[in-house]
Amino acid sequence: MPTPADPLGHALLARRLAQIPGALAGMLDRPPPPLAPATRAARRFLITGTGSSEAHARHLCALINLHTDRAATFLPLSSFTVPAPQAAWRDKTLVVFSQGLSPNAQLALRRHREFAHTLLFTAATPAITRGAGKPERADLLQTLLDSGAELIPFPLAEEYTTLIRFVGPMCGYLAALQFVARLDGCSFAPPRPEQVLPPLDSAPPPELVAAMQDHPQRFAQGFNLLVSAPVSDYAQNLSCKFMEGLFWRCPMVSDFLQFAHGPFQQTTAAPSPVLILRNNTASDAEFVHRSVEMLRGVAIETHVLHVATDPLFAIFGFEAALNRLVFDLMQRQRTDQINWPGKGRDDLLYGFCPDT
Repeated sequence: MPTPADPLGHALLARRLAQIPGALAGMLDRPPPPLAPATRAARRFLITGTGSSEAHARHLCALINLHTDRAATFLPLSSFTVPAPQAAWRDKTLVVFSQGLSPNAQLALRRHREFAHTLLFTAATPAITRGAGKPERADLLQTLLDSGAELIPFPLAEEYTTLIRFVGPMCGYLAALQFVARLDGCSFAPPRPEQVLPPLDSAPPPELVAAMQDHPQRFAQGFNLLVSAPVSDYAQNLSCKFMEGLFWRCPMVSDFLQFAHGPFQQTTAAPSPVLILRNNTASDAEFVHRSVEMLRGVAIETHVLHVATDPLFAIFGFEAALNRLVFDLMQRQRTDQINWPGKGRDDLLYGFCPDT
């Protein structure tokens, strides 16, 4: 609820931003327990989530497909509103990401019996949800646990009040990394503090900060985000934080090589800024050089955010830098994060979860 001292929710968001390093350090200091036998034996994963959880779900898909000999597929939550072909799911493991166990996520979870096994990445527990006055969610969680599902916990429970979330999105990425590192044959070792925590110091380039502060209208109607794979496949939350934090149109996310197949031409026809996200690989350096040269050739405003780390951990730096940028703009524009536009009028879709 808003308070006289914090009517827009900015003080609350500042505290949450300050929690991120400690929350991630805590996850790294207390490695998760061994996976259940059914989870370790899983070979085919069907993964879902929406909102910031879509980024987590796609992140996990990329990690499984690129770093293990298992296979993973992402499905939107609306896929669970229609019957699946007979036996289509019974040899697969269902994976659901939902920080607070939203009604939409329950669409998938209520069909857990159609799968060989179920995993839920969440900050919710039966005790937390019951204590928060959500007995139906607590009952569903207990039913899942009783049926042999495995819960993969990550912070932050009850990250509500504001529209945008900062802690859960960061922690969900680390939960996915820690999970895949525990699968037999994974190509990377469990993440270490010196890999995850330094990127949190990443900051947006000063010229980008100045441009957005001085000319927000150039960005508010949409701009372009360029980033290489694999991050391009799970960059949804990087884009959505401008929508949720500032109520701007979501920037369009393009892989570097996709950008030349339509987005560049559209941007040339109707000029709008481009923000390029770069990691520390030689291929990214080449992509950035070529993209900047192309864009400057048609006089498009271009900015580069460089996070000097391995692609496996670059998402933490990109998230941290854009969190700083968006939060600064929120404060300058006095964006109301507590009574946001449309609040309380979205339940026809947000609350959609018919009994199954």
